[in-house]
Amino acid sequence: MVGGSMVRRVGILVALALAAAGCMDSSSSAPAPVVETEPSAEALARLRDTDICALIPPDALAEYGVTAVGTNHLYGCAAVLGGDPQPSGSVDWVVRSLDNTDLDAGETVTIDGAAVTLIGDYHALRPDEIATASQRFCTAYSPLPTGGSIEIRLNVGAGTEPCTAIQPLVGVALSEWKRHPRLGESPGTVRTVVTGADPCEVLTRLPDARGGRTQWVDGCWFDLDGDHIYVGYTHASDREFENYDKVEIAGRQVFATNEDGTAYMVRVGPTFDPVVDGYEFEEVPAVQVRGHDRAAVEKAVTAVLGIFPEAE
Repeated sequence: MVGGSMVRRVGILVALALAAAGCMDSSSSAPAPVVETEPSAEALARLRDTDICALIPPDALAEYGVTAVGTNHLYGCAAVLGGDPQPSGSVDWVVRSLDNTDLDAGETVTIDGAAVTLIGDYHALRPDEIATASQRFCTAYSPLPTGGSIEIRLNVGAGTEPCTAIQPLVGVALSEWKRHPRLGESPGTVRTVVTGADPCEVLTRLPDARGGRTQWVDGCWFDLDGDHIYVGYTHASDREFENYDKVEIAGRQVFATNEDGTAYMVRVGPTFDPVVDGYEFEEVPAVQVRGHDRAAVEKAVTAVLGIFPEAE
């Protein structure tokens, strides 16, 4: 087993890397848009139209004994490695609309013409700690040739150098990205009502809203009635909703995620089982709506409800 102090140190390093990539989030307020990142409408459409699970096909993981591949996050996928009797590792990959992969940690290599940043356990742990660990791990961050970026995380058993092993997977993902696998190509992909959908569709129901300059593949920022609103599409844990208060807006049940009525979650589809996550909890397609002014936020929630029918 990896010791608790080892996990904490690696976790801190990864958290810093995610912050640098602009991926940190807050449940109580709208995430701040990354002003310097302005993905084009074409780049966002390309991200949404790609089958993420197809970017690393099972045969690319055959040497590790891949046992399952399936949807994890809205624009992410996971593979379970080994599994006799327990999984021996995993691979997780996710695409984002952010281009900034110039992180201050790790090392940079060139793969298929892309500058790829690698952050491994050896960047945070001592050699003696690595020698006694049951698993090794490495994360790779790479820009995508059509805009956006991909993050791949590999956990493997001791005896395998993870940042060496992950590089061919990055190469496969970049090659498959250029081939452009369309939604539905991978049998492991779970498609929900928010898969491939544009969160800025809400603007078509808010004629007084003014769209923001920066948008993400799963998030939309806009100004409405003097407030700055965020609408985000996601796959959330079904269990997460147990922590929220049920309220009614426009005759529909939604979930208040804070006490002042400026942050809500809306269930917009039936639950599904992400079988590769190793947990018992199901997930559900959902929409987050956040801002600062309650009236403006609830107006945006009403618009979101108009896009999606009642969840099953």
